[in-house]
Amino acid sequence: MDAFALPLVAFTIFMVALLVALFWKTFDDPVPQRAALIWSVTCPVAGLLFASGFAPLGFIAGAMSVLALGSLAYWFLATASDDSDGDADEPVEPDPAPSDDNLLELPTRDEPEPATDWDAFDRARADWERELAPTEREKLPDGV
Repeated sequence: MDAFALPLVAFTIFMVALLVALFWKTFDDPVPQRAALIWSVTCPVAGLLFASGFAPLGFIAGAMSVLALGSLAYWFLATASDDSDGDADEPVEPDPAPSDDNLLELPTRDEPEPATDWDAFDRARADWERELAPTEREKLPDGV
């Protein structure tokens, strides 16, 4: 191996770690998870072996990578078995439209809401202003 192989080995280890992290716990079914993890390891390793000059080992790792990728593709592209009886689903009737029979009656109040008594408010304010000392009245902002 030459000086080119050391950075390639570091890059391959990094790529394998990224690919394994990408496929880790991705599938609920163990078959595609195993195939994805095998492919994610053998693909960069095959490239590393070819680049390092170990072509026979690279061919073996490349063949494993192709087989793992092929089984992963088969799992994704294979048609799922049809367990239905062939009966078409019967159409569902829509809900009936609202009618006048289903009207909601809102509760009514027997007594009206108490309104604000502004006259009492003005009297209370005038009494409060009379209680203030002249020095406190000077501290109030203008227009109050």
